[in-house]
Amino acid sequence: MRNQELIRKAEMTLASLKTGGLMNAAQSNTFIRMMQNTPTVLNDARIIPMESDSQKIEKIGFGQRILRPAEEGKALDAKDRVVPATSTVQLNAKEVIAEIHMTYDSIENNIEKDGIQQTIMQMLAERAAVDIEELIVNGDTTSQDPFLAQMDGVRKQAVSHIVDANGAEISRQMFKQGYKAMPSKYLRVPQDFRFYTSPSLEVEWKDQVANRQTGLGDAAIQGGLSSAFGVPVKGLANMQPYDEAGTDVSDILLTHPKNIIVGFSRNIRIEVEKDIRSRKFIIVLTAKLDSKFEEEDAVAKVMKVKE
Repeated sequence: MRNQELIRKAEMTLASLKTGGLMNAAQSNTFIRMMQNTPTVLNDARIIPMESDSQKIEKIGFGQRILRPAEEGKALDAKDRVVPATSTVQLNAKEVIAEIHMTYDSIENNIEKDGIQQTIMQMLAERAAVDIEELIVNGDTTSQDPFLAQMDGVRKQAVSHIVDANGAEISRQMFKQGYKAMPSKYLRVPQDFRFYTSPSLEVEWKDQVANRQTGLGDAAIQGGLSSAFGVPVKGLANMQPYDEAGTDVSDILLTHPKNIIVGFSRNIRIEVEKDIRSRKFIIVLTAKLDSKFEEEDAVAKVMKVKE
């Protein structure tokens, strides 16, 4: 197929990606699933499709013992009756953007293989997932970075159960303190929780585990998922270090992955234009999202761990 025919076919395919730029519900859901499949925190988190830019998530549960000794023929006294605790999580979507440039050459190399539309959607999803993870993890409304200043991420939201490592190196004791800081009522199934760390701290912990003459040590050095006190330790690429008194330090978060809520507005847009001078197509994705802990009390943070 000649070059001009390829470009015309690409233009027709790119045009099919959008209807006034706004994705329909099926396209939005498909795109969100593609982002979830990217190895980021989105792969673990609980994803909520938002019907509008603002949405409340109702919570209901029992935070105390509900069973009492039973006496035949006698109802419970008023003081022994319990009612569920109710509250809400408020999501307020912020707009984010990702941009991809595809040259004519890259289109020519893909259009007759897996299909250019699928290629573009996959590339956009992978790029967007990385950017969104950065915002979810490192967001800080006081940041000098306009992108990160849109919202407080999970590192900043974790405030209730804090362990200060004071620049100490990662160790078993550090994980132990983080584990003990978590209210025991949440840790019924520890293996379902995660210690989220920076990639550097994950490697350091794997190295310590690998020094043990055990099958677990062998698995760690071969790239297997290491754990601490029964809780898997997982590195997040965007959980980067920060400076503390001239030392690079980072954090460790302990929580259940589904305790991290990520809400996506269905108003996802893809807009395309052709730059004939640079011989490329420019595809711009815009989406709206917010992230909160469903239960901030079910999070422990070990802060200022030496990288």
